[in-house]
Amino acid sequence: MAATAQERLALGVAALLLAAGVGVRALHRDPAAQLAGAGQAAAAAPVAQVRDSVARGALRARPLAPGERLDPNAASADELDRLPHVGPALAARIVEWRARRGRFRTLADLDSVPGVGPSLLRDAAPHLALAPAPPAARRAGLALVADRPDIGSRSGAPSAAVDLNTATEAELAGLPGIGPALARRIVLSRQRDGRFGSVQELERVSGIGPATVSRLGARVRASP
Repeated sequence: MAATAQERLALGVAALLLAAGVGVRALHRDPAAQLAGAGQAAAAAPVAQVRDSVARGALRARPLAPGERLDPNAASADELDRLPHVGPALAARIVEWRARRGRFRTLADLDSVPGVGPSLLRDAAPHLALAPAPPAARRAGLALVADRPDIGSRSGAPSAAVDLNTATEAELAGLPGIGPALARRIVLSRQRDGRFGSVQELERVSGIGPATVSRLGARVRASP
């Protein structure tokens, strides 16, 4: 039997009410589900942070294996922290330095980072995938002595003290324990902070400590 117009109208109204009820229930459920999801994500974030911190700490604490070498142009700060004499601050400085100035080609380039000194290079060199300092840089002092007899004798020992306040980078690089990178820092410190009042004031230059000053001895002086 065909439904009357009134029956069809009633069925249509019932269908609309049913659909509306489903929609209302969905609206009531979704905010709760969203809140639950947000709560789970918020709870998971600290867990992930703790897990990451533990993993980074374990990496920093892992000793270098015999023969293991790190590439300072690719290693993270956590990996660099494993090197001898390198702490978190210096490791971060090395990463920042290479990001601003480009790749390290040799150990002499790494020595240009403030805080990297002779003892670090000596102990970390076997674990670094870097070439040694260029021969030209290592021979800078000898070449200077050959060209300037007034600075040194044939044995390489200076015949007169090098003046910290007037010496060139090349002259300073020929001093024991200095080299091109520290020589550049000495000149920059002289330009920025003024003349050295004494030889001991060399310690204001990053990478130079009491041991280096003591090694220089009478080879240097600071003119008034």
